[in-house]
Amino acid sequence: MFELDCKLLSIFYYIYKFKSVSVAADHLAMSQPTVSNILNKIRAHYNDPLFLRIGNEMVPTELSKQLYPLVSEALSKVEIINNFSVNFDETASHQQFTVAMTDVSHLVLLPKISQYLKQHAPHVKLNVRAITSETSYQMANGEIDLAIGFLPQLENGFYQQKLFEQFYVVIASKDHPRLNQQSMTVEQYLSESHIDIDAGVGHYHIANELLNLDLKRNVLMRIPSYLGVGLVVQDTDSIATVPYYLSEVLLSRGNLQIFPAPISFPTYSIKQYWHMSCHHKTSHQWLRHMCYEIFSQVNSMPLPSQLLSPQNELDI
Repeated sequence: MFELDCKLLSIFYYIYKFKSVSVAADHLAMSQPTVSNILNKIRAHYNDPLFLRIGNEMVPTELSKQLYPLVSEALSKVEIINNFSVNFDETASHQQFTVAMTDVSHLVLLPKISQYLKQHAPHVKLNVRAITSETSYQMANGEIDLAIGFLPQLENGFYQQKLFEQFYVVIASKDHPRLNQQSMTVEQYLSESHIDIDAGVGHYHIANELLNLDLKRNVLMRIPSYLGVGLVVQDTDSIATVPYYLSEVLLSRGNLQIFPAPISFPTYSIKQYWHMSCHHKTSHQWLRHMCYEIFSQVNSMPLPSQLLSPQNELDI
């Protein structure tokens, strides 16, 4: 009976990863006919085409999609065995990790990571990517080592660990002509003009809660991410609803003030996510432990006194 070995599994893995026989062949330093012949043997073994050519891509069948995480994990374990070391030496390693983050994570978390690496792992490199619709696929095929943010859409085959809880506050210019107290009423919130940030789940949380309460804001401007919201708000009379730990960064850099949100918007957990194929790698374990140690401390940070008072509740 024909049996699959690591070499054959690698061919399946790289065809799946690159969606191309020729690119997989180049990566493996093999000829394209050889790779095609071996693929035909694997197809015969499973009695399934495994990949269908659509346009210029080899698109996986349903069986391939089910096999891929198992093959990925198996090859990863073989790699661990071949490169086994007792510990990951952060002080000497020159390894590069690829981490996907939301724009809020870029602003809030990257400085903390950078400071830690400078002190403890000076040669370790980071390649930071934005989180997109392709992130889960890129994590599964090994392009991305870790994702940090709010990613409830990840399916089976991924691990997750909570880092801290995020909630919403309101920011306004320090020179705002109508807002100069430590609290804000629902009526004040709705009467002001708003900068709305159309940034995925956060935008949905706010818009959905307002819809449920049958409330409408006066939206002056919509922007696609949180990256420029502080500069816009500090130079206008508009306000913006943003995650609290982002507001801390913005307040330290701009002419802004912060208010507790007068409406109880949902909170959400910021987590780190990784694919099962890298779960046992010592270098990845170090990366995850570093992030957990840095970011789990966020939950223990004292909040400003004005944010400790109960939020104003709208009486429906």
